[in-house]
Amino acid sequence: MNTKIFLTLIAILLISISGCERIRQIVTPDVSTPEPISTIKVGVIQPSGLAPNFTRGAELARTQVNDAGGLLGIPVEFIVMDNQGDREFPDAAESVRIAKLLIEQEGVIAILGPLLSTNSMQVGPVVTELRRPIITGSSGEQVTSTGEFVFITVVPSSVQGMTTAQFALDPTELNAKTAATIRQAGDVYSGAVADAFAANFQKFGGELVASEVYQHGDRDFTAQLTKINAETPDVLLIAGFNPEIPLLAAQARGMGIMATFIGTNGWDEPDKLLGTLDDNAPLEGSYFTRGFNVESVSAPTFVEAYTAMYMEPPDGPSAWGYDAMSLLALAIKNAGVLDPDAIRDTLAATTDYQGATAISHFDENRHPVKYLELYTIRNGQIELYKVVSP
Repeated sequence: MNTKIFLTLIAILLISISGCERIRQIVTPDVSTPEPISTIKVGVIQPSGLAPNFTRGAELARTQVNDAGGLLGIPVEFIVMDNQGDREFPDAAESVRIAKLLIEQEGVIAILGPLLSTNSMQVGPVVTELRRPIITGSSGEQVTSTGEFVFITVVPSSVQGMTTAQFALDPTELNAKTAATIRQAGDVYSGAVADAFAANFQKFGGELVASEVYQHGDRDFTAQLTKINAETPDVLLIAGFNPEIPLLAAQARGMGIMATFIGTNGWDEPDKLLGTLDDNAPLEGSYFTRGFNVESVSAPTFVEAYTAMYMEPPDGPSAWGYDAMSLLALAIKNAGVLDPDAIRDTLAATTDYQGATAISHFDENRHPVKYLELYTIRNGQIELYKVVSP
């Protein structure tokens, strides 16, 4: 090859390489400086047919946060997904799928919900592996054992079971000597409440005479109630959900069971509890624990804001949702960053929280230390009976 031609080709090649390098330098992004985000995304896992007020309460808190300038100057956006659909009951597998989708595809910084302990138990390991805080509306004390990023805002079912057992045995209250329980099969919350009640009732001197189980969706409880009736218990713990609770109460009274009915926060849907039966006489004189008290020191501001926004008073699930979002907002503000690990640590260190409810602090299991209220049904209305200290 002619030397002149060879040198010309070399020059052209060098110019091409140099040009490519300049192009590469221009189009290669600087990954060391992340682009600013327009919204802080928070996921909400809400069953469409169960306690929709959880999301309403959370939405009120989100609106208040955004009206005040957002978090770290950034508005909060909710991505709400339904883990129930056309199913009769929220699905654990669907809850897991949604949690992964919210974190991996939607890029949420945290998740509020699910509501049922059974669903939360399945989601816990997922959010912990993907390192995103989750504040559930569940009360099962084992929920938080599924991962260090899992929190609950409801008084644990173990505490509720112990409280109802002590109340039933108290000589100045029900002065019960014998008790029976009925729970929903396969549900974490229902089982935890019934177990805690039974253990404490027997520990403090009572006798458990029957323990029955029903399936979600059952409408005939004759077989279980026949066995309970034969033992004539002084109290009957109904550890389940609506509408089974009032239906169970009505059938029990119809069979001649005179036991005092007691329950926990699964009862806390007033519209369903008192709206299922044509006549609520079977529920008269019942007692149940509730984690929200409209008469508490911190509640009036929440009650007023919720009622103004939705034109109806709040209930337990609405309080849980409001507290979940408010606690998350407080943790992000105190952390000063959007790092999930920092948010998780700051949330765990929260003290003296005042929202829909008051939380002294989270214990080592990330359970809230807070007051528990006992309610009764009198003259067809739900009334505060007494406040129980933590």
